[in-house]
Amino acid sequence: MSEKEPREYELDGRPIVCSHCQKSRFLKGAALLNTSTMTFLGLDWANRSAITLMCSRCGLIQWFAEPPVAKET
Repeated sequence: MSEKEPREYELDGRPIVCSHCQKSRFLKGAALLNTSTMTFLGLDWANRSAITLMCSRCGLIQWFAEPPVAKET
């Protein structure tokens, strides 16, 4: 799911901006939301995942339960 080129994103019609450096270009990725019970049972694959956006300037990572939409260029 990771993308190679930084892009601008929005969620609910609002642009996503880095809270640290105020830039608006991000690399999209995903992260697994592990729980101890599922790990104990060997079922890590069944855990939910979240979308991550990493700022292409400063590297701050923001997590989203709902997937942000890439802006058209």
